Amino acid sequence: MKMLILTAALATLTVPAMLSAQGWTPAQERRLSAAYDACVKAADGVMPDLIQCTQEEHAQQDARLNQAYRMVMPHLSASRRTTLRTGQRAWIRERDRTCQRAWSDAGGGQASDLEQSSCLLRQTVARTMWLERYR
Repeated sequence: MKMLILTAALATLTVPAMLSAQGWTPAQERRLSAAYDACVKAADGVMPDLIQCTQEEHAQQDARLNQAYRMVMPHLSASRRTTLRTGQRAWIRERDRTCQRAWSDAGGGQASDLEQSSCLLRQTVARTMWLERYR
């Protein structure tokens, strides 16, 4: 029953409304690709399709995160590179724990899968923005 309600609710939300409901900031929303927006609209509330859209966008955003990391590292002193590397590894562990908790809290099934993939996407976008400002 919970999943039916969530699916019905997702089908009625626009992408910005759906993102806002998940805790996205406007700056984070602007980072998402037009392809993601189109994919979510085309999914029309079909859970496996929404999950796939989110996973594909996460792959793109993860590439952006890795690019930001690679661009920052050469400009840092050796000690700051070590600090950033250690921090990045800690962030990955915390992101994974946070998103696993989101999966568990959603109660299982496709709703949990969507929540976890959305969490990974949201966390990745936020970290990329943080890395781009890192000095």
